[in-house]
Amino acid sequence: VSWLKFCRDTALLAYQSLGVVYGDLSTSPLYVYKSTFVGNLHHSQSEEAILGVLSLIFWTITLIPLLKYVFILLSADDNGE
Repeated sequence: VSWLKFCRDTALLAYQSLGVVYGDLSTSPLYVYKSTFVGNLHHSQSEEAILGVLSLIFWTITLIPLLKYVFILLSADDNGE
């Protein structure tokens, strides 16, 4: 019973940490990408350019929080609170 409670509590804390990581660390790049296409999307912009920007947004939102979380938060110890 103790092991099951430990696994359940760990999974719950991991789920809750997703909101902290993606809520704080990954929303700031969205303000930068807002100005990627100034004005409306016109027919002169190719499909590759639009997909490239969407890919850039996706990978930035995915990789920046991951790297910040792994290298900064997981390297912290109790002495450096």
